[in-house]
Amino acid sequence: MPKIYLINVGANSAHHKFARCPIFPDGSFVYVPFPYPYGEFGTRPYPTEAWPFTNGLTWYQTHADPDWENLTYGDYVANARAAALRAAQPNDILLFWSLLWENTGRDWNHFTGKQHWCLIGAIRIEELLIEGQSAEDAKRANRKRAEVNAHFVDYWLEPGHIVFIGDKKHSFLFPNAVPLVGNSLKTSLLYKSFRTKDGSRLPLNGKHWSGYARSCRAIWDLEDPKQRKLANIVRDAVEQRTGHNILAGL
Repeated sequence: MPKIYLINVGANSAHHKFARCPIFPDGSFVYVPFPYPYGEFGTRPYPTEAWPFTNGLTWYQTHADPDWENLTYGDYVANARAAALRAAQPNDILLFWSLLWENTGRDWNHFTGKQHWCLIGAIRIEELLIEGQSAEDAKRANRKRAEVNAHFVDYWLEPGHIVFIGDKKHSFLFPNAVPLVGNSLKTSLLYKSFRTKDGSRLPLNGKHWSGYARSCRAIWDLEDPKQRKLANIVRDAVEQRTGHNILAGL
């Protein structure tokens, strides 16, 4: 049975002076990938819809991933933060969360300063490409969308890099953000459905909750009845907000 991996993406608090993902009063949002330091550039520019929510950056000064248009995601699994993704297989689900900032308009000048942490999208893996492979190694129907992923700096994937190609039917950027953490941790979706690596509830004191969510890991194994029950809590929350069932057909 598939596993569900939780992955943090997008501009984070460290980037707040230069790039922020906005969330609007109706719950919709814009995904804004994180910026590179000055003098560093990615292979793809900021998405057009994300550009108004950057400040003092240049067009290609970003790592534009996930690629929501083409439903792919790449990562550098030689980094300990992403090492768990080495075990990801077709039919597993990549569930993404981001820091979102309230915005009352449609540009940088309308951020209120209030933050939200939300689930923003999911990619169900159809196939994957690993180091040494090129987009030509993907299924013919997937090659064009794979080759423009930000991790294809050259023709081949460099050592430690991996690209996941999403199943188009079951992969989507959510139309509305799904709150993960609110004012009360105990009543949050995170506390209700997430567990520590040993299966315990998250502590309400001491270590900040982000310590359990920042590094990528397999949060739920759908073969385990207890973990499936927790995943169903998230499935229901996502479906209520977005109309998408992330576990459809599983």
